[in-house]
Amino acid sequence: MSYKDLRDWLGQVDEMGELARVPGADWELEIGALTEVAARGPTAPAILFDHIKDYPAGYRVLVGMIESLKRAALTTNLPVEVRRNEFIAMWKERLNNPKLIPPQYVDGGPVLENVFTGKQIDLLKFPVPKWHDQDGGRYIGTAHIVITQDPDEGWVNMGVYRVMIHDRDQLAVYISPGKHGRIHRQKAFDKKQPLKVAISFGQDPLLFLMGSRAVTWGVQELDYAGGIKGESIEVIRGEFTGLPIPAAAEIAVEGEIMPDETKEEGPFGEWTGYYASGERKEPVMRVKSLMHRNDPILTGSPPFRPQAGADNCSSLIRAAFIWDSLE
Repeated sequence: MSYKDLRDWLGQVDEMGELARVPGADWELEIGALTEVAARGPTAPAILFDHIKDYPAGYRVLVGMIESLKRAALTTNLPVEVRRNEFIAMWKERLNNPKLIPPQYVDGGPVLENVFTGKQIDLLKFPVPKWHDQDGGRYIGTAHIVITQDPDEGWVNMGVYRVMIHDRDQLAVYISPGKHGRIHRQKAFDKKQPLKVAISFGQDPLLFLMGSRAVTWGVQELDYAGGIKGESIEVIRGEFTGLPIPAAAEIAVEGEIMPDETKEEGPFGEWTGYYASGERKEPVMRVKSLMHRNDPILTGSPPFRPQAGADNCSSLIRAAFIWDSLE
């Protein structure tokens, strides 16, 4: 089975009986709590929230995308009936023989159904959850991709770095030391320049998965994703940044991270199951353009304590890494 974009993927997940729909949830803590409870259950379905409190119908949140073996197989272009050990073995082979297919630039795509600039930009129009009780804000970026370009070498990185909303057109992007996006940012700051950034907040779950993996310096995750999919990922060229943005993204922004402007960010309940740090000052991202599809879907993947589910895709791929290292 293959799919075109997130909505096609959702349709196939629904046909497999692995999609739950929940109307009327509250963005403040309830969506986060239901996400964790479901992930710890025996079936761990993907959940599509709609009619969210304070927001119009059609502005949706999707969680639990790759928390089951079947959905992991669908996402990574493997037979959906594959068994756990077979999945791990197939991924071990992929690690040793990676295939890279560069993205294809196209003139348009669904992400351009609604485009806003300047004072029209309003990130608060989306039902961004407050995932955990002690989070320092509402995190729009938990199952997203942050796209940057090396200022010196020119290659494009795609990473998953948490993103908090400050206001209608300002974001905080926290990037841990050593991450490729952090190195790109520092290179720009060393030149006294802002770093241009594009972010997708809803996309093919394969792109989220690839953005969260550690790949070799200089290897483009978009190429890796194309190799797994067996075809090029279609992208548009951002008007402001020139960066590749998934043409079928649900929500995307372009902007720049400023070298001389900071605001408080955090804390956030992280993947370790703890609040790893408190509130701190982080560089501000000023959003210059906002794009979204009609009836947009914000994708989310809040961390849990403890980690839920042995069949989530990240755990299965990590098992392949360990197996390969042991050999």
